[in-house]
Amino acid sequence: MTMTRLTLFLLFTSLSTFTFASTVDSIDLETYLRQNNIQATPAEDGLYYQLEQEGSGKQSQRGDYVMVNYVGKLLNGKVFDQSGDEPFIFQLGYRQVIRGWEKGIPLFKVGSKGKLFVPPHLGYGTTGAGKVIPPNSILIYELEVLEIMDYTAYDRYMAALDEKERIAFEQQQKSQFSTDKKRIHEYASSKKLRTKRLPSGISYSLKKKGKGNLPKDGDKITFHYEGFLLDDKVFDSSYKRKEPFNFQ
Repeated sequence: MTMTRLTLFLLFTSLSTFTFASTVDSIDLETYLRQNNIQATPAEDGLYYQLEQEGSGKQSQRGDYVMVNYVGKLLNGKVFDQSGDEPFIFQLGYRQVIRGWEKGIPLFKVGSKGKLFVPPHLGYGTTGAGKVIPPNSILIYELEVLEIMDYTAYDRYMAALDEKERIAFEQQQKSQFSTDKKRIHEYASSKKLRTKRLPSGISYSLKKKGKGNLPKDGDKITFHYEGFLLDDKVFDSSYKRKEPFNFQ
């Protein structure tokens, strides 16, 4: 399964470009915590964290695969990213996540819930991330550390997840196939078309049977066509272009 969540993309920017928030419309993290009466524990390099529930499991170390649920927010409360239906898994210490996570996740034992308050230089710095995270943004992550795995456990988990997704995809395809057959049948009936269905699910109706050979793999075909939707709206037509289509 491919993880492409924005918040965990690592920006490969030189460390020299990371600076603390200093623009007029930015606020220092310590000031934000003080003004909002948030009791958070300072950690390394300007990071703060808050434990709402301390777990009884172990703490992650470099090389561990860490499974978490999370919600990422800006100071105005806007959610810019979250783990969704499936937990997020990453390998600690291999630049797969922002520096704030690399430094902050090991502070949470398995079973712990809490928050990470990430200063800009441990997040997306002076650059930000597109239109989602402005430059010099303090990031707040609501976190729950679910599990720590070695490579064998991680590989086993991912194999099970792939199988789950395969089954769900096949079920969705089967359902869609049934729906499509019904829609095609209803359309053909409304147009009084006599159709035949191929094993692939494609149905066809001949207006005029030709006398030539059937095409086979490798043949070069020249033909006219018109493509339209079930509401009879034409979306493409070689007739309108007055030029037949060719393909092998």
